[in-house]
Amino acid sequence: MDSAITQLLDSGAMADLGWPQAQARQNTKRFLQRWLKQQEGMTTTVSTVSYVELKELASSASHKKVIEELIATDSSKFTHLESTPTHSRIVDTRDVVLGYRYRVPKNLLGQLVESTSRVPHRQVQNTVRGSFINRHYAVWRDYAMVPFLSAEYRQDLPASLQWLEANRGLFTYLSNGLRMISPMNYARYAGTKPVLEKLDLEPLCGVWYGAAINQETRGASGTHQDWGDFGLNCVIPWGEYQGGGLVLWQLGLVVELRPGDAFFFMGSLIAHNVKEMEDVRNSIDLFCHGNVLTWKDKEDKKEKGRKW
Repeated sequence: MDSAITQLLDSGAMADLGWPQAQARQNTKRFLQRWLKQQEGMTTTVSTVSYVELKELASSASHKKVIEELIATDSSKFTHLESTPTHSRIVDTRDVVLGYRYRVPKNLLGQLVESTSRVPHRQVQNTVRGSFINRHYAVWRDYAMVPFLSAEYRQDLPASLQWLEANRGLFTYLSNGLRMISPMNYARYAGTKPVLEKLDLEPLCGVWYGAAINQETRGASGTHQDWGDFGLNCVIPWGEYQGGGLVLWQLGLVVELRPGDAFFFMGSLIAHNVKEMEDVRNSIDLFCHGNVLTWKDKEDKKEKGRKW
């Protein structure tokens, strides 16, 4: 327990809670005890493919060929991880978390479903990733020098702001989960907030910079990797669908995600797709783009240069 508390404090994952230094260790202990209680009955799947190997493959010249060979195989023979009420995690042999699943409280899921039904209607898009309605409410930096609010967020105002406000409790709940699942990942995301504030911006979805909102998804999705993202995404599906397991190709796993399951995983490193399903599925995908983090790092260097 003591070493885990020290790790949380040293990682910086607890820093944004604003606790007085004299109370930080005791408060972190209580926070950790609550999390360990929630983890009772947790199952662990150990992947033979490591985080390091995933990173090396993602940057290798042979990546495309390897993934093409993988998706030509029969995913029905992969290990199937059924949805359960208890926590479930996927780790490599060094205990690096590659995936983590638990259920969202019903009241938070209900608020997500209701609020998403009120966002402005858009047309179904047919893309390589599938056929569905897609929009992004995010702070990102695509093709720009500095971060900015996504066009879809600005176009949907004030409904987009109302959606964020309605789901603030959900985003806090999930952010606190990430704080425990991967303290270093959480601290990396959270470290950008004070730099964004200089632009009158802030992360929109708890510690994540934004959300992809996917509605009216039918059938299977195309296999892809979220190349622009960094760290652990968080996906939550809902609807009256059957099937629709999430295939993690390099890991040889199919993760069942029932309505209200939150699944944290490395979407930028793991090729994935949703299997064939019946009826309609909706989902959100919380993410942080890596180019916002590289911008933050450059701003930090400038600031240090000014101080010297």
